[in-house]
Amino acid sequence: MRKIGLLFAAVSALLFVCCETGDESVAHREGNLIITNYSDSEIADLAVTHDGKIIGASKPAVKDTQLCYFTVEAAGNYGYTVSFKDQSGGEHSREFTDDFTGDEPVLLAVNCCDGVWTIDYDR
Repeated sequence: MRKIGLLFAAVSALLFVCCETGDESVAHREGNLIITNYSDSEIADLAVTHDGKIIGASKPAVKDTQLCYFTVEAAGNYGYTVSFKDQSGGEHSREFTDDFTGDEPVLLAVNCCDGVWTIDYDR
């Protein structure tokens, strides 16, 4: 019985590791912008900015197939930048002009193929 309790605690801890931050704009399993890291490498300092201000950020590393959930509030324009750092410290970003504030979540994917990092819509 004790082993089951320890296993449950370990699994629960792993579920809450992704995107844990003191910034309340990042939520677990809720949000209208969901970013998935599909690369084999960890990414860090994942951030979403709007009008030059960070509206959501995740400092902990995001591993392969981990998700980050951001809640993006309604804004007057739809210019957003998604950025992160790779394991070598390289900074990567992409600007989007899309409505990230709707009821249906917008899905984005981070990937690395042959050393080229991309941030694109997750289809």
